Amino acid sequence: MPAGGFALRSASRALAEASYRLRPMAAAWRVRGPYLVGVAALASAYYAAAELGYAFDFSGPVAAIVWLPVGVGVSFLYLAGVGFWPGVVAGDLLANDYSTLPLGTALAQTCGNVLEVVVATLLLRRLVPRGSPLETVDGLLRLLAALGLGTVVSATIGALALRLGDVASTAALPTIWRTWWLGDFTGALIVVPLAIAWHPLRTKTRPPGRAAEAALLAAAIVGVGVLALSGPRPAAYLLFPTLVWAALRFERRGATLAVASAAALTLWQTIHHDGPFAFRSITSGILGAQLYLTAAALSALSLAAVVSEREALARELRSLRARLVEAAASERRRIEHNLHDGAQQRLSALAVRLALAADRVSEAPERAAESLAQASSELGLAIEELRELAHGIHPPVLTELGLEGAVKDLAERSTVPIRPLQVPSARLDPAVEATAYYLIAEAVANAERHARASAICVRAWIAPRLLRVEVSDDGVGGATESSGYGLQGLRDRVEAHGGTLEIESPAGGGTRIAAAIPAPGLRRSGW
Repeated sequence: MPAGGFALRSASRALAEASYRLRPMAAAWRVRGPYLVGVAALASAYYAAAELGYAFDFSGPVAAIVWLPVGVGVSFLYLAGVGFWPGVVAGDLLANDYSTLPLGTALAQTCGNVLEVVVATLLLRRLVPRGSPLETVDGLLRLLAALGLGTVVSATIGALALRLGDVASTAALPTIWRTWWLGDFTGALIVVPLAIAWHPLRTKTRPPGRAAEAALLAAAIVGVGVLALSGPRPAAYLLFPTLVWAALRFERRGATLAVASAAALTLWQTIHHDGPFAFRSITSGILGAQLYLTAAALSALSLAAVVSEREALARELRSLRARLVEAAASERRRIEHNLHDGAQQRLSALAVRLALAADRVSEAPERAAESLAQASSELGLAIEELRELAHGIHPPVLTELGLEGAVKDLAERSTVPIRPLQVPSARLDPAVEATAYYLIAEAVANAERHARASAICVRAWIAPRLLRVEVSDDGVGGATESSGYGLQGLRDRVEAHGGTLEIESPAGGGTRIAAAIPAPGLRRSGW
């Protein structure tokens, strides 16, 4: 065999063998590769934020105005997953200043910083399991609680580590703890809302004039910020109207960008010993800047959350109005259809029967009785159909006996036992009674048709200015508002009356529907 052919075959065999051996490594990389890249990205971002944080120091290892790495860490773990926490460890170990701190103190601070990020993230995920924490005031308060409690961990461990390492005295611990906690909390308050608001990075369609307004707002923040932060301390609050502008017009994204811009301007002025927070006393300057940034962030984020809630409520009201209009139109078509195909046909047939009877009275009197009997039968059927139609609009038993009597009548006709059955006997406003009755009737009907339940519990009681209704069953659960069980219609009916509706239906755990229906003037009573 020629030498060249032998060498080529050997090389091919070697490549094939190497490829075979690399297959497990390639498979492992496909599984672990993205995770390792994420850990490396977090470590790099954390280290870069730490270096930037050191630039905001006045002096010493704990005199930072804001500590941005905590915000970077919490944001990454909250959005990407808590499993990336080794990136925080690596980033913090790289960022430690081992020349100014004993090794044990530095490692203890790293443990505190890692625990801080993990605890804050876990609390945030627990307190806000769904949706963005910036969309509602309640969500924002939960975000603040998670960040506040998480940063306590690092401040406490870090301050104790400095004392045990003889870096700080016991008398200085309260000031160190306060500075540490406010620095971490302020850093998280700037970075975490900014990351959440801009994740995922999708641009929204805005009216043509909004881009010009955004440019004008940015210029106002920079211009007013430079002027306000170059004067005495009261002048610094002239920047707040621009934050209000950003929150009102650009909601969460605008508010978080405005807060970040204001923070950058404040920090720049302060670390260059200029502006309202530059004093001879490092402690006083840091505290003033931290409190100012915290107040600015809380003001803008709170207003943005209120605006977001208002917009969400407006969208829900528009959607509710559309559904109610469609429901009214559908009900009108149903009534028209039932009248046309039922009672109208019966009454038309009745008119024909009566006309035949009138003709037969004069022509064949003995046959008139037969026509009149048939007319009477048609009239009875027409009356029954009209009664059924009226029952669908408003049950007569509800008008005659009230909510208690109507629900008892419903329970007697139910194919699933209803017990216990507890309904107040007091007469209520007709609209309140109708809303509660249809809620109970629809919930009972759903349990009969879909839940495969063996028992249904119906409870209603009067609270101050409220009628509370609860219907539960022991069925299969799994009911959702999009599953076609009419739950969206129930919510619309209750919310149209100003009430609230809660639906709990875990798979295999039954279904519970609870409503609070406003009933002004009612006082608390028994069943």
